[in-house]
Parts: sequence; C-alpha cells; structure tokens
Amino acid sequence: MKPFGIIKTKIEESMVKLYGKEEFKNHMKNFKKNILENKDISKIFYIYDDLSSKKGLDKEIASDYINESIEELQKLIEKNTKQISSLSEWIDGVLSEEVNSSYSDIDNVVYNNKSIKNLENVLESKRNIKNLITTEKENVVMTESINIPLSSMLKIASNSFNKEFENITEEEKKELKELLSLTKEEVKTKHEELKESVLGKLKSNLNESTDSEITEKINLTIEKISESKSDLVSLYKLTQLNQGL
Repeated sequence: MKPFGIIKTKIEESMVKLYGKEEFKNHMKNFKKNILENKDISKIFYIYDDLSSKKGLDKEIASDYINESIEELQKLIEKNTKQISSLSEWIDGVLSEEVNSSYSDIDNVVYNNKSIKNLENVLESKRNIKNLITTEKENVVMTESINIPLSSMLKIASNSFNKEFENITEEEKKELKELLSLTKEEVKTKHEELKESVLGKLKSNLNESTDSEITEKINLTIEKISESKSDLVSLYKLTQLNQGL
C-alpha cells in the first residue's frame, strides 16, 4: 500500500488537472464519497494538512503535538487499510503517473517511526515538521482552516485556490462551494458580469465622494478590478466586494 501522503498528493494534483473539464464535477462527487463522507479518512486528511501548515505553535509543546498527531495517524491508517487501498486504486485510475509527495516528512515519520534503522531520517523529518508548525502564520486574506471538507476541496480545486479558509460564515462556505461547481466558462462569464456590476457601483461612489483619501482608494480598487483575471480567486473576491457595496 502506498504511503497516504502519496495518495493525498495524487488526489490534489488530479483535481488541479481535471478542474474546468467535464469530469471535474463527477470527480468531486467521488472525492466527497471516498473521503469527506468517511470520518476516519477525513481525519487523516486533516492531520496531514495540519502537520504541513504554518501554525505558530509554541516550541515547548510542538514535539508532543507532533507525537500525538503521528500516533493518531498510525492508529487510523492501521484501522482503515482496506479503505485506503481502495482510495489508492481509485486515484491511480484517475492519475496513473508517479508524483513527488508533498508530505514526505509526515510519511517518513508515520511509516518508519518504529524502525531503528531509519531513526536518523525520522528525527530529521520530525525536526522539519516542528520547524514548519512553529512558524508564524502568514497574514494573508485567505488563511488556513481546520475545516477539512471545505479546506480540502478548496485546496485541490485549482492552483490559484491553494490557500484554505478560516473565519468565514456558513453562508460564505455555501458560496465557495457553489463557485467550485462552476466550469471555467461559467467562471469567466460570472466574473465579467460581476466586474461590470462592481465597477459601476465604485464609479458611482467615486462621483459622490468628496474625501480625497477615499477617492484615491476607490481609484486603486477600480484599477485592480479592471486588471483582474477571470479565475476563482478573483470571482470570490468580487462576490464579497459586491455584497459590501
């Protein structure tokens, strides 16, 4: 059986490859069925995401945090060998080529943790994980999430959508999931429609503004929107901006 990190990487790369194609919607249904609806597999996904993310964790507790997480992973993987084998077969049928694991350090610790021969490599991998999870989170508009269904779908849907989400409402989650169901042509059409609507509102606000600072910010926003690409990230931002105008 392949290490879970390899399987997870292949799933992520297959989603990127299929996004915008007719097969994408059906593939997302299979993703939901094989992963999101399986509590244990979803938890494995979450822990892999968790240990491969910058968290700003206190260094004093980081080692214990890693050990507890790895122990939980080992129990879940051992308990779900049949399901993981089926998952591997499914994704191999979608993406047959080999991939470089995005989770090699986690795999190394999970699958070699009890081997004295690999002790040095395991300790090095633990050190790498510790350095990552103790690194402060980057201050970005879209930050990391602990919501496994949403975070996974968003993370793997597109290279542009490679950041997960935090601090968003249930209504916003529904909007994001709706956006993920759109084809590239639908994204492009909806983006152009929203761009026109938002630009119209901003220009109207610009004409009414008497504050030079606000006028400058509106002009900058208009410029950025005019130059924005027709992708999921831009569409999501326009949706949020349009609701706030």
